Amino acid sequence: MQRRQLIHAIGAAALMGGRPSWAQEAYPARAIQVLVGFPGGGAMDVATRVVTNALADEGLKPLAIINKPGASATIATGQVARASADGYTVLLSTSANLGIAPYLYARLPYDADKELVPVAQFGVAQSVIYGSPALGTRDLNALLRRIAATPGRLNYASPGSGTTAHLAFESLKAQRKLFIVHVPFRGSPAAITSVLSGELDIGIDAIGPTLNHIKAGKIVPLAQTGSKRSASLPDVPTLDELGVRGIPSGTNLGFMMPSGTPAAVLSQWSGAMKRVLATPAVAEQLGAVGVDVAYRDARDYAATMASEQKLWQAAVKYSGAAAS
Repeated sequence: MQRRQLIHAIGAAALMGGRPSWAQEAYPARAIQVLVGFPGGGAMDVATRVVTNALADEGLKPLAIINKPGASATIATGQVARASADGYTVLLSTSANLGIAPYLYARLPYDADKELVPVAQFGVAQSVIYGSPALGTRDLNALLRRIAATPGRLNYASPGSGTTAHLAFESLKAQRKLFIVHVPFRGSPAAITSVLSGELDIGIDAIGPTLNHIKAGKIVPLAQTGSKRSASLPDVPTLDELGVRGIPSGTNLGFMMPSGTPAAVLSQWSGAMKRVLATPAVAEQLGAVGVDVAYRDARDYAATMASEQKLWQAAVKYSGAAAS
């Protein structure tokens, strides 16, 4: 979703309160499908299931998770955009399909401005820059000085070209004018293994896939993205704390529905999300996969995505990443 589209979405969200209530039938009267553009069992999938399981206890049931991975989650996004605006088709919206995809793909098979409306945000999955113990430092600024002094000598692993982790590091490279070689992998396990084995020097990834390795002391966390420290890595400084600003925070996770979805349905979802996200159990379960609770209503969620839009656009342009 591009910046102009997000601004439109903010306006649409602001008008929700003035629409009449939806009273044709009790909602939900049948199963709700939540489309997730990522493989089952991954952090995005698990986080979605944590939230939807809790929402079921709030009366939003039955809920069925449908995994539609591929193309930076744009396949799932397009399917929801074309769905009926009746509240029975929901999209897991992330920085990948709403923030990065518009710049990664020359064309998208949907018009997010016209076809999608934000419901609310439920969390943020920050990224962590890490190295092997053999790297010999726990100080990110010392590492940045080393990279600057030995251009092209070091390399870093990411879970793939065009991912939020990759583009966050590219933003850092651009800001500090660093020359370090990017080595993309097909997913987090292979990228992390390359650093564990000593094949590569440094990596960047979402916090979730790295947590067990960090706790075991197999990789060394140097810094994390985001405006504040993740509850999963309370002892690891943020880039902001280290004087590195203007880097995308990571992946913002929320839900969107087709435009025209009744205001009462959107309100019911947003209110239920706010309640379940305030419970310690949900926060703990999300934290286990590296996601921090970050509830934002429709207006604030759209504004958050819009505020990072230029950062993602610049990162994609600098990195040269493009959809294959």
